[in-house]
Amino acid sequence: MSEKLPLPWLIQASSYNMKIGDETVITTVTDRLAIVNSNIAELKSVLKSSPNPFVGIDVLNNGDLLLFHVKKRCLIIQFKRMLVLDNLTDLPNSVQNLLADSSITFIGPRNITQKSTLSYVSGWQGRKFEISRIVDVGYLSGKLCKKPNLMSSTLEELLGEVGLDIKKPVISEGSMRPNWKSSSILSEEEVKLAMYEVHSCFQIATKLIADATIKS
Repeated sequence: MSEKLPLPWLIQASSYNMKIGDETVITTVTDRLAIVNSNIAELKSVLKSSPNPFVGIDVLNNGDLLLFHVKKRCLIIQFKRMLVLDNLTDLPNSVQNLLADSSITFIGPRNITQKSTLSYVSGWQGRKFEISRIVDVGYLSGKLCKKPNLMSSTLEELLGEVGLDIKKPVISEGSMRPNWKSSSILSEEEVKLAMYEVHSCFQIATKLIADATIKS
C-alpha cells in the first residue's frame, strides 16, 4: 500500500524512462497528490517556453488513469486511487487549474469526447467531471492538412499521414491483467500501453504545427 511508504521512496518508485519510437519520455505514474502537484508545476514550467502551448491528454477507464503529455514528459495520475489515499472529495486544485487554463490547448484521441469523464465519489455521492476544451487529434489533422477524411482516420492512419513511426505495443493474448488500469502498481509494459495514444497525439500535433509553421 503506497500510503505506508515514505514520500521520497514513492517519488523514486513513480519514475519511468519510457522508450517509445525514437523518444525517451520521462514518465511519472502516481496516486499521491503531493507528487501530482509537483509534476503539474513542472509541466507548466515546460509550457512557459511555448507561445501557443498544447498538452496531450487522455482518460482511461472513466478516470482510473488521467494522462498529461508535454514534450518529453508524461504524467499518469492514478486518479481514483489518489482520491481515496489523500482523502479528497473533489478534483485537486492543481488539476482543476491546469484544465481551466484557457491559454492551453488540450489534444486527445479521436474518441476523447466519449471517454473524457472523470467519475469519482464525493462524500456519499457519485460525481462526474466533464473535461471540455479538448481538440481531438483527427479534427486537428484534418484542419491543418485540409483533408476532411482525416477526421475519421484511426490513430495509426494519422501517424502515417504525418510520417511518424510509432508502433502500438504488441500485447500477447492473456498477458495483461484484467484490471491493470486500476492497479496500485503498473509494469513498464502497462505504462507503455497506457501512454501510447496520448504520446502519439502529442507527437502528431507537434509535427502538424511544425509543418504548418514552415509553410507559413
